Amino acid sequence: MKLVRAWAAVVMAAATGVFGIAVPANAETAGAPGCRPGVAALELPAGKVHSGAGATGTVRLDCAGHRAVRVALTSADPAWVGVPARVTVPAGRTAAAFPIRTYQPDYIYGDFNVLITAKMRRQEISRPLALQPGLKFLQADTSVISGDSVFLNFGVNGTAPEGGMTVQFESDNEALSLPASITIPRGALGLAGSYGKTVRIPQDAEVTITARLPGQSLTAVVAVQAWTYNPGDWSLTGSGTMYGGGFTYNMTLDLPNLVPHGGVNVTFTSDNPRMNLPFPMPLTEGTSGALPVQISAPYDIDGEVTITATIEGVGSTSHTVRVHPGLKEVELPWPLYGGQTFEGTVHLGTVTSEPLTVRLTTDDPVLQVPAEVVVPAGASSATFTGTTADVQEFVTVTLTAELGGTRREWMVFVDPAPE
Repeated sequence: MKLVRAWAAVVMAAATGVFGIAVPANAETAGAPGCRPGVAALELPAGKVHSGAGATGTVRLDCAGHRAVRVALTSADPAWVGVPARVTVPAGRTAAAFPIRTYQPDYIYGDFNVLITAKMRRQEISRPLALQPGLKFLQADTSVISGDSVFLNFGVNGTAPEGGMTVQFESDNEALSLPASITIPRGALGLAGSYGKTVRIPQDAEVTITARLPGQSLTAVVAVQAWTYNPGDWSLTGSGTMYGGGFTYNMTLDLPNLVPHGGVNVTFTSDNPRMNLPFPMPLTEGTSGALPVQISAPYDIDGEVTITATIEGVGSTSHTVRVHPGLKEVELPWPLYGGQTFEGTVHLGTVTSEPLTVRLTTDDPVLQVPAEVVVPAGASSATFTGTTADVQEFVTVTLTAELGGTRREWMVFVDPAPE
């Protein structure tokens, strides 16, 4: 057996001498013959690291070893910066990364560095890790009723640098929204305010708020409670008939049950965009009962119009009103002389689909007009005959026209008849 092995060795040697043996492609990474690895470099983050954040360092060797190489690591101040006791560079490799963990035992004011050392046998390299203030606390309202604001209080363990320190924010639920970022001003330790906004939701939700700086984050949980309101058999009512011309039409919004926490906004819409509707009506907590609502219409609407009141998150209620054309003008001849019979015209804003009666009165018998003028269906005006008494001097008379509770007045001038 020994002879066989010896013979194989001789043959192998001969083959090597004659033909050669191909060098493996990874021969360099496997370790060059005669290389004794040493620490060539210690790489740390180039910029300042927020204290309390994690970071990564790298140890580099001057050559790859045939076996794994262990490099010892130390921090000059473990209360601020922690590193593993050693990092292992695998066989055939020249570098290995290691985690860096930073802490917040105190506040940072100005420049602050902690030395990290990599050591192998008698060779060592030290580099400073620059620290800056990091997130120290994030506080938020633990519970709010949806629709309310959320108060935030957050800060860092040192004053913000020149230009401030920008903290990124996010929420994991659309029920609570936050600014994408908030900047702590230069020299400040933090900020507090009602930065969170919630929307009303029908079911409770647990929302996580996250504040971030590079390599670091803090969270807070807010319980967002459902907002509900049952107004009872609520309604929007009115007389059912109104007249155009900008005159007020009174309706009533009736809410049998009390408005809950946070109040509500009642908005008004119409299927005719030309209707004059009230602005949104804010109702405070505890409001209930009959509430006045006023609308009006232009002169030239004839037909039914539906007005809808809506409470967000609750629903809507509607009222339909018959709108008649408004009284636009009573036309008289000009000039108008005393002792004269004349023809006047009552004008509506548009053609009426129903007969409408206009009542006329004056405050001086000098001007005589009929008590009523009927505008027939299918027309927008009607004529009437009036008279004036003889006058010796200029007389001013007030002519009043009324249509379905609306009232308009004109000044009429009666001159003495020319001689």
